[in-house]
Amino acid sequence: MSSSLTTSVADEVARFAISALVRIVSSARLVQGQPNEPPAKEGQEAVGLFSPYKQDKQPDETVDTQPSAKVAVARKNRPTPTRKEAEAARMAQLHPKLTRRQARAADQVAEREQQVKQREAVESRPEQVLMRNYVDTRWSLLSLMLVLLFLLIVSMFTANLIPQFAIGVTAFLYVYLVACIINFIIVWQGFKRELARRHPNASSSGLWFPMMSRMMSPMRLRVPQPVVKRGDSY
Repeated sequence: MSSSLTTSVADEVARFAISALVRIVSSARLVQGQPNEPPAKEGQEAVGLFSPYKQDKQPDETVDTQPSAKVAVARKNRPTPTRKEAEAARMAQLHPKLTRRQARAADQVAEREQQVKQREAVESRPEQVLMRNYVDTRWSLLSLMLVLLFLLIVSMFTANLIPQFAIGVTAFLYVYLVACIINFIIVWQGFKRELARRHPNASSSGLWFPMMSRMMSPMRLRVPQPVVKRGDSY
């Protein structure tokens, strides 16, 4: 009995010593700023009394949020053209093949544009500009030509009904034509003197027909449009 008592006392002393030692270690860690050891969980190694608490370090998991770029490689469905083929394709783009109708239409457009350019070049010459201004600032008997031609047509239809009217219109037309010739000669001579005074090196050759045509046309039908009025200075 004495032996069992001795054994129980020894066990109590050992437990007391271990608990006191644990309290001393815990108080020492609190003084140093280290936390107490958490209780060990399943799957973790047991921690000794004097070893610091260690947590299992889990590896950092990096998540790639950007999808992998997929580069689409274009595949050629035909072989690479040769230099001769490339030049032929380029020439075909520059000079496309046209049908006869398309070629005729293109020629007409090009010819019309060329005529417009030539007319603009002719109309912009100083003698042409002076001729137009000289005619537009003066009254002319030739501007009544269209009215008299209309009267002549009416007299031809009414010759059987009113013969005196037809005879009178015909006689007046002859007198008018003579007066128009005289008027044109006077205007032409005056224009030549004005041209020699303003543009000594310019020539009046070939201007008499455009002048007559402009004098016969009414003011609103003249091409190019008049830039001056009758009686204005130019």
